[in-house]
Amino acid sequence: MPSTLRLVLTALVGLLAAAAFAFLLKLMHDMSQSVGRMTEDIAGMAADMHRMGGDIGALSGQVAGIRVGVDGMASDVRGMRASVDRMSAVIQSGGKQIEQINPMGVMQQLMPSGR
Repeated sequence: MPSTLRLVLTALVGLLAAAAFAFLLKLMHDMSQSVGRMTEDIAGMAADMHRMGGDIGALSGQVAGIRVGVDGMASDVRGMRASVDRMSAVIQSGGKQIEQINPMGVMQQLMPSGR
């Protein structure tokens, strides 16, 4: 009986070892597939990052163009401000001249007095 028990225990240990080995093989196979999928995902992300780098370069060029346009607009606004200041000075000067001439006083002097 002890030899039969020893034989059964040996077979049971062998069966457990084979099951553990099969489990490890399956686990390694699954991990290999996961690593393969991760590699594909990383390659996709690298391609996306490359495209994003190109997009960022294009945006950088556009922002530089906008900066040039804004600088031009600022120059135009400064020019308009100077023109408005000159026009305001001309209007104020004209107003002072009109006050000096006093058209109402001139008209009163030209009209005969009805008193």
